[in-house]
Amino acid sequence: MSGKTIFSSESSAYGIIARTWMPLALNWLMMALEGPILVGLLGHLPDPTHNLAAFSVAFSIALIVEAPVMMLLSTSAALGTDQVRYERLWRFASWLAIPLSALMGLIGIPLIFHRINRALWHLPPELAERVAGAVWLLIPWPAAIAYRRLWQGILIRFGRSRLVAWGTVLRLVGIVAGAGVGLGFTSWPGAWIAALALSAGVVSEMIAVRFWASPTLKHMPISQGEALTYRKILDFYLPLLLTSILNVALTPLLTLLIAQGTHPILSLAAYSPTTSTVFLFSCVGVAYQEVVIVLLGTRVGPKLVPFAHRIALMAVVGLAVLLISVVHELWFGRLYDLPPEVRALTWGGVWCMLPMPAIIVYLAYLKGYFIWAHQTRVNFLSALIEIAAVGALASLLLFGVKMTALYGALLGLLIARVITLLTLYRLLLWTSGQENRKLPERSPQLERL
Repeated sequence: MSGKTIFSSESSAYGIIARTWMPLALNWLMMALEGPILVGLLGHLPDPTHNLAAFSVAFSIALIVEAPVMMLLSTSAALGTDQVRYERLWRFASWLAIPLSALMGLIGIPLIFHRINRALWHLPPELAERVAGAVWLLIPWPAAIAYRRLWQGILIRFGRSRLVAWGTVLRLVGIVAGAGVGLGFTSWPGAWIAALALSAGVVSEMIAVRFWASPTLKHMPISQGEALTYRKILDFYLPLLLTSILNVALTPLLTLLIAQGTHPILSLAAYSPTTSTVFLFSCVGVAYQEVVIVLLGTRVGPKLVPFAHRIALMAVVGLAVLLISVVHELWFGRLYDLPPEVRALTWGGVWCMLPMPAIIVYLAYLKGYFIWAHQTRVNFLSALIEIAAVGALASLLLFGVKMTALYGALLGLLIARVITLLTLYRLLLWTSGQENRKLPERSPQLERL
């Protein structure tokens, strides 16, 4: 199917969108299962409250260290059109990945981490030791994520997005295997076993994605279009890097605020089960960003917004089912096996976040639009607005209104994302009224979907 083909019916346009989106949504969905799997594991191990709290802090650290590589998938999908460009993107990814994994090792040194803890979280010494050990076990996380996302972007660019989902299957297998090793051969606390499992999963997926990307990398055009210099990569990526850092900083910021709020330990213990559950229903919307990047500008572009409405409705309805008492008890009581006092907080947490899956879908569309248009500075601006709003609103709710720490943090995040969504929408209206820009390059392989 060529770039000039006019689709014969509305259903054919939706079919192309669905075939691009569904493997990516499945990929995110299976990644989202990591949270419930690991939280369920911790809930069934000794001392679940403290291990859940320790893992929440360690994972938030891993996320902020990983942040500079998060947008490599979108960058690779947008810019990786030939071998020369890919090789430069690979070197660029390596310059980010290796130092970031080294930084994880540095943070995990007990002497250094205890100083960070005294400055930020004020966790008890025993809990701080569990966090430091978990951080150490997550050393491979940033580098594995960087290379995996680079190669996933290439697969998506050349119409092989279904392999992205299969990689996540192997990631889940790696998580289970890592947890099995930790349980069978160590006497580690639960937070350490969960960190080991997470590292085993991402390394397994990285290896599989590289193997599957190999044929595509060998048959990419030698050179196509304008030369991609490192300066151009940096100009494109720097706003996305800053955007990613700010986005990922939300979790450490919220855990920091929760640790100083009302009922901090219980709220930290409930934070991971609540947010991992909400993300399970939101992740299908996150996947839509790459769909917009590769399909906007094709003839199916006008159907992207109606398709987003369908995803949003489906995701919110799915999350709402968990508010049914029997389902909530089954999910948080039986599956997660949370202590009653932690489980009680998760009910209100799901209520606070009920609109979040729909908000994520529309944010993904708008962010994908600005990446497609090479206006990545807009994404940075939106992230700046979001984190400032989260800090202000969550602080007001936690320390002004004296709301329970979990609820104040989640409501602050929700309202901040609504503000970000409205800001991006207004910018989209303004941008769409400007002079038409040159369409980004599209892959002929993608057009044959």
